[in-house]
Amino acid sequence: MTDSPQATSAESTSSESASAEPTSAEPASAEPASAESALAAPRTEVFAEKDQLVSVVAERLLAVLVDAAREHGEAHAVLTGGSAGIAVLAQVAELVARPGTETPSWRQVHFWWGDERLLPSDDPERNAQQAHTALLDALIAEHGLPEENVHRMPTSEDAADPGIGAEMYATELQGHAADGSQDGLALPRFDVLLLGVGPDGHVASLFPGKAALEVTETTTTGEDSSPKPPPQRISLTFPAIHSAQRVWMVVSGADKAEAAAQALTPDTVVAEIPAVNARGTRETIWHLDRAAASQLS
Repeated sequence: MTDSPQATSAESTSSESASAEPTSAEPASAEPASAESALAAPRTEVFAEKDQLVSVVAERLLAVLVDAAREHGEAHAVLTGGSAGIAVLAQVAELVARPGTETPSWRQVHFWWGDERLLPSDDPERNAQQAHTALLDALIAEHGLPEENVHRMPTSEDAADPGIGAEMYATELQGHAADGSQDGLALPRFDVLLLGVGPDGHVASLFPGKAALEVTETTTTGEDSSPKPPPQRISLTFPAIHSAQRVWMVVSGADKAEAAAQALTPDTVVAEIPAVNARGTRETIWHLDRAAASQLS
């Protein structure tokens, strides 16, 4: 992993030479039928290598937390799992440990999750467990992050099934809801929400063809039969994702290339490629390495 993210690490989607800034491009029309017009259209930034992508996203994530805590008195970030998502957190840990890095008051920062596997609390496959190892344990032990500011999704010890777990997490979200939240969709002000993308185009635990894609009245949903093991999961819904100020996709690897290309193609159907409906209110950025961007037109 590089010591410091450099803007010159990005590549154009249409050129093999690195540009001065990560490539930004908006598809001519990638507006899914179910997307709200107020949501930010996606733009892409392509990096030569995964490590460079991770470094840039980590630096930007830390900057958003600093600015949000300063402006609003608190900052709320939604984390994701996956190799790239966890690598971003590990890079944030490196930045925080580096002398001279500007950091927020961690007492003002809250961490949430976009989805989770309904497994025992100590299972290494849980996104929360991986995030603790990469970043959160150090923030709690060394930098004053209150444990109560880490809002883990329920475990299999907490909830007998995903539906119960989803209701529990919705209650947790409601307890930190921002002023003006809608009835049934009470949420914190998510300053940034990170998402990975599966080879099948799923985001969080919202999978192609599943009923969870159509849930609009609640902030969370349970999944009993995920096509990707384990079958039982808890996820934010699309209305919850859409509430975020910034939705940042973090995508690496050639196995994600087809899904990324379809998600950024006009007229893609949400039921087939759920990632097309991942949008934020202020910005939607797809951060991709060269391999993941290899099928972009």
